[in-house]
Amino acid sequence: MRPANLRFLLLVPALVLFAACAGNEYRFVGSEPLKNEDGHIVGHKERLRDIKTGEEFEQVIEYTARRNEKGDIIGYEEPVREGILLRDINGRRVGVRYTDLRSRGSNPGNEGIQVQIKPQQP
Repeated sequence: MRPANLRFLLLVPALVLFAACAGNEYRFVGSEPLKNEDGHIVGHKERLRDIKTGEEFEQVIEYTARRNEKGDIIGYEEPVREGILLRDINGRRVGVRYTDLRSRGSNPGNEGIQVQIKPQQP
């Protein structure tokens, strides 16, 4: 078998495999907040559109409640790739907690570094 034919036989399956593994591309269309019966923003709904087919779908992201020592809800946590986004009960961003994987072996209960911004008092 000639080297050109061998190269062709190896190249075609590799290109087919690459095309099959290529993911869909989505475009962000819009977002709307999700509220509970108390009026707290407990998540949001994102609408995305597939660029190739034009098909739209919704992705619901729910937040986890943050409680104080008394058990009252003081805010919510939204999971993001870098860690957790901290929100108040009205849905405003008030801080972030970064996940630090370096110390998980020596301190497994570690939640990471937290940066919280306090609002200005009038």
